Amino acid sequence: MRSYRRAVIGALLAGAVASPALAADRLQVNVGGEFTQYFGYADNDKVGGGDFSGLDVKSDGTVVFGGDFTLDTGLQVGVEVGLKSETAQGEQIDGSYLWLEQGFGRLEIGSRDSAAALMQYSAPDVGFGVNDSDISDWIVNPSTADGDSAYQSTYLYLGEDQATKISYFTPRFEGFQLGVSYIPEFERDVNDQPAGDLYRNGVAVGVNYVQTLGEVEVALAAGYLRADKPKGATGIDAAEGYSFGGNIGYAGFTFGASYADTKGNGSAGTDSAVSFDGRGYDLGVAYAFEAFQVSLSYYNGKVADSAAAGDSKHETVMLSGNYEIGPGVNLLASVFRSRFQADSGTDNDGWAAITGVTLTF
Repeated sequence: MRSYRRAVIGALLAGAVASPALAADRLQVNVGGEFTQYFGYADNDKVGGGDFSGLDVKSDGTVVFGGDFTLDTGLQVGVEVGLKSETAQGEQIDGSYLWLEQGFGRLEIGSRDSAAALMQYSAPDVGFGVNDSDISDWIVNPSTADGDSAYQSTYLYLGEDQATKISYFTPRFEGFQLGVSYIPEFERDVNDQPAGDLYRNGVAVGVNYVQTLGEVEVALAAGYLRADKPKGATGIDAAEGYSFGGNIGYAGFTFGASYADTKGNGSAGTDSAVSFDGRGYDLGVAYAFEAFQVSLSYYNGKVADSAAAGDSKHETVMLSGNYEIGPGVNLLASVFRSRFQADSGTDNDGWAAITGVTLTF
């Protein structure tokens, strides 16, 4: 197989040298992405013998390698590979997929979020983010509750973790668009054969409506995801979740909210002995004036039947600001208070004030 690949690559290189016009018509890969450097202070109640309080510096970013081109037939072809700026749980690649698009719609194949998650809308936040963010990097979460449930996010992940999948998105018609994803097996982002030990045969459906009605901008979304439990598994429920969300914009203001309900077991997805049975919702408002943006947002989440008896609860309220000082350069700041009530009986109530610089390139 390797000798065959070398022969093919050699032939392609030879063809490129012999036919410069052909080489020029091929896809050209560009580099882009986003990087944020944070600095801030967090104050936590005592958890596990430590107070976890003080100043810290954190970073978050992804470098994206990708590009697209259009064939003579009108078919657009593209590829995108994301490289994380820091290693998280041994993972360095943040999605990799190929896409095809024409009048029939868009087809994506590879490792990326499902249609249900990609098409979701939630409460606006112009800073650190109240929904599906790394709040627990600053305010310690003593619970075993999983962020892939509705506990901290209304985006339907359920331990799927950007597993390899195939997704199709229809063209947008009168503001409506539909997306469908098929996920052979959760979290299996390598070329190994499915082992049947994780959620499998997953199907995700997303639909949204985006339209400008006079001076009002409307964006509404709904999503659904379901997957079969592992073969022969007992005491494990099928993974299932649904979500709703929307934004309304008028005169510089954006009002938004979302809701999700999830169920399942982490042992069939990302984490062991963790429940996905829960619900979460957020509310928020943002206002933009010239280069400035401000927002106020709130998240409330709950997970039941986790590793220990009882429920885990989460609440966060966040005030954020953002200022664009130049093309692709933004200053941001967020002040937030979070409360985690763990099913183990260990609670944490803390606040954080952080600022950051985001470079988009």
